[in-house]
Amino acid sequence: MISYIKFRAILCWAFCLLLVPITAAEAESSIEATTKQNAPIPVTLRESISLLAETHDRIKAAEAAFASSQHMVKRANGLWYPRVDARVDAGHEDINKRDATLSTSKYRNVQTLSASQLLYDFGGASGSVAQAEGASKEASTKLEQVRQEITIQGITAYLGVIRSREMLRYAIRSEENIKTLSGMQEALVERGVGLSYEELQIKAQLAGAQAHRVNSERALTNSRNAYRSVFGIDLTQGQIDALILPSLPQKTMPQDLDSSITKALDTNPFLVELQYTLESRRGDQASRESAMYPKLEAVAEAQRKENDQGEIGIRTEGRAGLQVTYNLFSGFRDVESVRASTSEITSVRKSILDRRRTVEEKVRNAWNDLMTLRKNIELYGNQANITWSFLELIKKKKALGGEVNLLDILVGERDYISATSSKVTAEIDNITAAYQLLYQMGQISTDVVEN
Repeated sequence: MISYIKFRAILCWAFCLLLVPITAAEAESSIEATTKQNAPIPVTLRESISLLAETHDRIKAAEAAFASSQHMVKRANGLWYPRVDARVDAGHEDINKRDATLSTSKYRNVQTLSASQLLYDFGGASGSVAQAEGASKEASTKLEQVRQEITIQGITAYLGVIRSREMLRYAIRSEENIKTLSGMQEALVERGVGLSYEELQIKAQLAGAQAHRVNSERALTNSRNAYRSVFGIDLTQGQIDALILPSLPQKTMPQDLDSSITKALDTNPFLVELQYTLESRRGDQASRESAMYPKLEAVAEAQRKENDQGEIGIRTEGRAGLQVTYNLFSGFRDVESVRASTSEITSVRKSILDRRRTVEEKVRNAWNDLMTLRKNIELYGNQANITWSFLELIKKKKALGGEVNLLDILVGERDYISATSSKVTAEIDNITAAYQLLYQMGQISTDVVEN
C-alpha cells in the first residue's frame, strides 16, 4: 500500500506537470508581446504608412468584405447555368381498393433526376448579376476608402506626435530661460540693485511658462495615445525623438483650387462608392421588375420507379420540354417591391448630390487651410527674425554698459521662442493640411507619402 507521504509526493509531481504547459504558454505569449513591443519602430512616415497598410485590422476586414462580394457575383452568374436536382423517395406503400384482390402492400422506391435551364425572365437574372457586380464595385471602393482613411489617420497621428514633441521642446526651453532670468533678478534684489516688482513679474511669467509646459506634456500624451490607437504601438520617449519630419508632397499637389475640386468630384472614394451603390440599386430594380413577367425555362426529367403505385416491377419515365411560370397575383407585393426600389434609387441620387456639396466644401476648407498656413509660416518666420534682432540689439547695449531691464530680455526671449515654435508647428500643420487635401481628392496612398 502506498504511504500517505508518497501519495502527496505523487500529487505534487502531477500538479507540477500540469502547470508546466500553462506556464510555458504564458511565457511564450509574454515573450511574443515583449518582442512585438521592442521591435524596431519605423522612423519615417512612408515606412510607417506602408506597415500600417499591411497590418491594420480595418483594412483586413474591408478586404474580406470585398472577397465576399466577388463570390456573390459568381453566385449571381450561376442563375444562367443549368440546375440539376436529384430526389430519392423510398418506403412502404399500401393501396387499398374496393376489390380486395387488387389491393397492394409493397416496398417501393422512386429515383428522380431533373434539370432546368433558364432561357428568359425579362431581366431578372441579368438584373441580379448587375446588382451583385455593383455591390462588388461598391465593396472595392469601400476597401480603397478604408485604406485612405487609415492612411490619413496614420499621417495625422505621426505628424501629431512630432508636433507635440516640438511644442514641448520649445516650452521647456522657454521655462528654463525664464528660470535663469528669475535667478538673476533674485540675486539683484538681494544685492539691493533690483526692484522687487520686476521679480514678481518674472515669477508670473515663469508660472505661465510652467502652465504652458504642462499643457504641452498633456498634448504629447494625447498624441501618443492617438498614435497607439492607429498603429497599435505605445511609443517610448526615445522612439518619439527618432521620428523624422517628412517633406511636403509637392509632386502630387494640385496647382489651384478649381483643379482640386474637379479631381475630388471625380475620384473622392465616398462619391465613387455612391455611384456604384446607384448601379447596384438599378440592377436590383431590374430584378424586382422581372417578377411581374413570365419566366421561360427548358426542363427535363428522368425517373426510375420500382413497385410504384401498386405496379410490381421497375419502369422508367422521361420527359423534356419548355415551361412557362407566370405569377398572376401576389397581393401587390411585386408592385410595391418595384416602388420601393424606385425610392431607393431616388435616395441614392439625392445622397450623391448632397455628398458632392460636402466634398466640395471640405476641399475648399482644406485648400484655405493650406494657403493660410503658408502665410503663417512666413509671418511667424518674420516675427522670429525681428525678435532675434531685438535681442541682439539689447544684448549689445548691455555689453556696452547700458542700462537694460531683465524683463525686456525676458519678453524678447519669450517672444522669440514663441514665434519660432509657432513657425515650426505651422510647418507641420501645413504638411498635415496638404495630405488632408489629397485625402479629400481621393489621391492619398502610400505612393504619395514623402519621407
